[in-house]
Amino acid sequence: MNIDTKWLEDFLKLAELQHFTRAAEARHITQPAFGRHIRALEKTVGKILIDRSTTPISLTPAGRQFKNIARNMISQMEDGLNLLHSIEQPFVNPIRIASPHSLASPTLLDLIEHNKIDNNQTFSIDILRVDFAIRSIREGNCDFFLGFETKSLLQPPFQNLKIGHGNFLLASAVDTDGQPLFDPQTSSTPIIGYSAESHSARLIEQYQPEITKLNTYQIFESSMCHLHKEMALRGTGIAWLPDALIQEELKNKSLVAIEPSVYRLPYQIRLYRNSSPLRNEAESFWQAINEQVQSGWQINYPWESQD
Repeated sequence: MNIDTKWLEDFLKLAELQHFTRAAEARHITQPAFGRHIRALEKTVGKILIDRSTTPISLTPAGRQFKNIARNMISQMEDGLNLLHSIEQPFVNPIRIASPHSLASPTLLDLIEHNKIDNNQTFSIDILRVDFAIRSIREGNCDFFLGFETKSLLQPPFQNLKIGHGNFLLASAVDTDGQPLFDPQTSSTPIIGYSAESHSARLIEQYQPEITKLNTYQIFESSMCHLHKEMALRGTGIAWLPDALIQEELKNKSLVAIEPSVYRLPYQIRLYRNSSPLRNEAESFWQAINEQVQSGWQINYPWESQD
């Protein structure tokens, strides 16, 4: 297969800008020549990569797959040339991970620390809202997405590893005696709510029958679990929080779970990737995690099962 690297660079620029004219200008060539390059690439690959019927133009499913391949081909060539010329570039082509705020710290940091192969591995982390992070992995803008279970990513062309599970718990700050500040079962209690479009809000909605038993009124709304945690710690109200996020607070009893045997919303933590080949560093990172998972390791367990 004969592929001109310039075609790959043209394709990646078109995928970024979603406009033939602007992409051609950015590549400093005429639009007719740019269009010929894209058609030649599609002919060589044997797949239609660009959906020209949409405005702006978009990638076909094959195009989204090929975007990863094209980026990896160019990266590997650049790495090889840099090595050939002994160019030391300490932060070239990092492993790219997208994650929501709720899993960024400590879960993602623990995942990297536990599975990092050597100190030469570099990482680029995008903290995004869940739907944006899903779009990022779909469009090939990241190597991995660390997130909660997402049905649309549990099927080809994606692969996943279940690396943890736990529960959203109804958390409250404590009084001077270490007792919950609030009792939503007996008195009207302020609760910190999630924005309607957030993953957490959709999860909570699945368990609405249990939640309706609570005597609460919403005083604040946000999509960020970290903000909910901070407000709960300040005694502003109760909040549904993933146990992965509040392990230390539960341990030191600055937050307590209200009736955890009743008020719990189960979740799974998964690491997602596209099936297309990744760069060697990313593939090695995935393999290291896969080996750990196969041996029974997980990054998070439900809070009550921990010592």
